[in-house]
Amino acid sequence: MHLLIRDATLLDGSTGSIGIEGNRIACIGVDATAESDTPPTRVIDGTDLLAMPGLVNAHTHAAMTLFRGYGDDMPLMPWLQERIWPAEAKLTDDDVYWGTRLACAEMIRTGTTLFNDMYWKVPNAVRAIADSGLRATVSGGLISGDFLGDLKGEITELIAKYEGGEFPDRVRLAIAPHAVYTVTPEDLEWCAQLASDHDLPIQIHLSETLHEVEECVATHGVKPTFHLKRHGILDRPTTLAHGVWLERDELELLADHPATVVHNPVSNLKLACGQGREVRGWFDYPTAKAEGVNVALATDGTASNTNLDMFEEMKFASLMAKHASGDPTCMPAAETLDIATRGGADGMGWTDAGRLEVGALADIVLVSMREVTLTPVHDPVSHVVYAANGGTVHTTICDGQVLMEDGRIEGLEEVRARAIEAARRVTTG
Repeated sequence: MHLLIRDATLLDGSTGSIGIEGNRIACIGVDATAESDTPPTRVIDGTDLLAMPGLVNAHTHAAMTLFRGYGDDMPLMPWLQERIWPAEAKLTDDDVYWGTRLACAEMIRTGTTLFNDMYWKVPNAVRAIADSGLRATVSGGLISGDFLGDLKGEITELIAKYEGGEFPDRVRLAIAPHAVYTVTPEDLEWCAQLASDHDLPIQIHLSETLHEVEECVATHGVKPTFHLKRHGILDRPTTLAHGVWLERDELELLADHPATVVHNPVSNLKLACGQGREVRGWFDYPTAKAEGVNVALATDGTASNTNLDMFEEMKFASLMAKHASGDPTCMPAAETLDIATRGGADGMGWTDAGRLEVGALADIVLVSMREVTLTPVHDPVSHVVYAANGGTVHTTICDGQVLMEDGRIEGLEEVRARAIEAARRVTTG
């Protein structure tokens, strides 16, 4: 045993120790050391610390930390066309590396150990994730046309690197057509075929705004979900980001496919994605649950959210579900935590992550119960969802390695300085 977390509080309120061998949880119990043939190499005192699975951010654009606060208080399409896309056109390989490193540092600080990334210049993100110690699925976003360069060529090269063993074990690859309004039907089919040929999952934005839905119906004659089905996307394991305007027939369709809807509550609220014929503001969680759709949770990128704090997303998601349904029992804390861990991990194909159990990947977060905001503790799970925040995270462990202890991350100041320098350059002029 190389790492022992001794006498931590577990989510059921009991006290127990957690033993880690390599990158797996080897034992959980009152005396975890008794189940190991060798004494632990390192011991973390878990007194007053709550142990939970690392959070899973199932949809983000990591390098967009460089655009945090750049273009706030704008509608979605003007924000993209006037601020984000012009700035992204200036990004260099190093910019994407340092922007992703900053995102990884923020996720480590706030208790996320696995994330699903969609961006460009992906090899630089892979390098940043490898250096940070986190776990991720990455994908190069495809937008049809050549105004962003040869994105198809970049994706093909990326697959060659992945299959050639140039990715660390902690990083996997997906195919990412950006959205139905930016990708042609022919390119959707190209992505579906590529994913099938190379046994890769897919990530895409779906039904984020009413305008997107109405435009799809007007152009293609069907709602976005049926458009994806028509062109083969849903035949592959797919994470569908947002889903604010999904209707029951679409959720029924998704339930019959290997699909996960990724709820992004804060981003959707900030960009007013639920405004239209009626106020929605979120995807229809009760119907998705009733139909058996797998649901995950995410922050989206920091340009549209402003932070990567999954604790905040859990609270917003649960409160929005209660408010929209008029039912205070809707999306209870335990269910919300499951969506923010197992739901995202399973949707991304990491079926051994997002769990605090023997045999699972050793991705563990320790939350400080010494914080005044978590005092007293009647129900640990309720506190995780409604009272905790990223600042209450004491220790973050990913793949059995301690990435942060007592709030300290090695090399953080260099990451901040390099990211600030990159952000100033791409947003100026």
